[in-house]
Amino acid sequence: MIAGSLAKRYAKALADVAAALGELEPVARELAEFAELLRGQRELRQFFANPSILTRNKRAAFAEIAGRMGLRTLTATFLRVVLEAGRLGALDGILRAYEGLVDERLNRVRAQVTATAPLDPATEQRLRQRLRDRLGKEVVLEVRQDPALLGGIVTQIGSVVYDGSLQTQLVKLRQELAQG
Repeated sequence: MIAGSLAKRYAKALADVAAALGELEPVARELAEFAELLRGQRELRQFFANPSILTRNKRAAFAEIAGRMGLRTLTATFLRVVLEAGRLGALDGILRAYEGLVDERLNRVRAQVTATAPLDPATEQRLRQRLRDRLGKEVVLEVRQDPALLGGIVTQIGSVVYDGSLQTQLVKLRQELAQG
């Protein structure tokens, strides 16, 4: 794994070129798809990480994969540079840094929302609108379920947590009653 600052440098270089070409989001999608492929294919990860395999063989295998995936030239070129630098194992860190830069450039934040059950579209839209009004930025919701949550939702944006869970409300009520 490469240090965060190096991952950020790779991500910034890619973001600068992608922004100039108007391809910030498509490149992010393609990077995420390729990272997902590597996460799901242990043998492929090992192939690319194996120092005894010639670079030209890795390059040929990558070209075949990029062609089948239909990666745009920018994404394929970037991934080839990362591969040849021996940094493909750090793709997840580079991807996270790149997504952060894209969000920043598009005035957008990601909110991790935890709920007991899936949120209906109307609830998601109301939550997105409230957060947009509060933060002044577009909000991308990443909703996950946690059946252990008694009710309500917990929303995290960066290091800030908005805890609207039933459990927290019950704890607050208990404290208020104890203080009487």
